[in-house]
Amino acid sequence: MITTGAIDDHPMLLRGLGAYLAEQAPDIRLAAVCPSVSALLEMEPVPAVVLLDLLLPDDEPVGDNVRRLREAGAQVVVYTSDSRPGYVHQALKAGAVGLVLKGDPEDRVVEAIRAAAQGQSSCSSRLAHAIMEDRRAFIKFSQQERDVLSLIAKGLPRRLVAKELGISEKTLPTYLDRARERYREALDVPVPPSPGEIVALALEDGHIELPYRHRHDEP
Repeated sequence: MITTGAIDDHPMLLRGLGAYLAEQAPDIRLAAVCPSVSALLEMEPVPAVVLLDLLLPDDEPVGDNVRRLREAGAQVVVYTSDSRPGYVHQALKAGAVGLVLKGDPEDRVVEAIRAAAQGQSSCSSRLAHAIMEDRRAFIKFSQQERDVLSLIAKGLPRRLVAKELGISEKTLPTYLDRARERYREALDVPVPPSPGEIVALALEDGHIELPYRHRHDEP
């Protein structure tokens, strides 16, 4: 029996998955659905395989969430509707062994859980594979570049960005130019995107984050 846990702050979808597993995959038991990594880690023993949503309200870096679960002995399968390649890559780099998108058929979830229990990697669909292999996922920003992009994304003028980071305003374009060059190489285009486009791309790809906003909040 493969004991499985799920971390998701909206458990309704997981109830349907639990019923499917009970009927179609008797070798897999969905032992718990928890809203956070900390809540699941209170279980004894920790499930052998954990389905981890990337859209959680705890504001913890996704890599840290994966590492905590791996240190507790669980195999981690990303189970999410979040398709940002940089964000997914952070989870895989931290030790997640698979990616399943929530729109994929339940049998793909079963395949991923069974593979994870054997320590094998899995990818549920062509779209999931495309997300995992997207060249933008592998862009490596320095921490300073990431901090610059994050503060600009929050709407701070460059003067305040420089002050916040303790750097000269004159050096700020250097970090932006480096980030632009990384995207130019990843996108394989002759001219790098503009600074504003770089911030938008970094957000879209999951390389930087704005404060969590609940998926069902009103605008």
